[in-house]
Amino acid sequence: MVALAACGDTTTSPRETARNLTPTSSPAFDYSGGGSRQYGDQGSDFTVTSHGGTFSVNGLFTVNFPENSVCNPDRSTYGSTEWDKPCSTLRSNESIKVTARLRLTSNGLTVDFSPELRFSPSTEVTISTDIFAPVITGNRAYFAANPSALDFLAISFSPTLGGAQVADYASDGSLITRVYLKSGSVRRRIKHFSGYMIGGGQPCEPSPDNPDCVAVFSDG
Repeated sequence: MVALAACGDTTTSPRETARNLTPTSSPAFDYSGGGSRQYGDQGSDFTVTSHGGTFSVNGLFTVNFPENSVCNPDRSTYGSTEWDKPCSTLRSNESIKVTARLRLTSNGLTVDFSPELRFSPSTEVTISTDIFAPVITGNRAYFAANPSALDFLAISFSPTLGGAQVADYASDGSLITRVYLKSGSVRRRIKHFSGYMIGGGQPCEPSPDNPDCVAVFSDG
């Protein structure tokens, strides 16, 4: 569930699957990375501290934490009404081990994190994937001229691994997916764990106050 716009923002709408959505004249996308990755469930762990850092989840997703971005769950609230409230972040002597569970299928890529965490609203934690970078960068001119060819790639919140997609970006414009034509990176801000999905076939659901689900940039 990601989309593009040449040197600007555009509304996008992921509809069915990569294979069904891609126009016959457009470059083909393959969630398995050209057959180099195996479908199925995978997992990995990483430990985050007050210093933040960048962590890879099986080479399929990357999570980036700025310094002092992770709320300490013992001293902070959690829930859908809490994402934009200030929190007490991890201290210099504190750390949290995060377990990521990932599922790769021919229709989409989804990941679920535990424990449940939220992030300081004064920072920007992001999740990204470069799984489509070779196709995006190798066909940059085509996608700049045909941004709808990437309509199905928007990253949505998914409360459980492979569960229903939630269009959280419809009410919060800071959560829209960003696609960068030069690097091929697909990226969005996240305000909390648990899970996120790219693909899966659910259409983008923008709101009248926020008509954009995806923004596309030439650089980045």
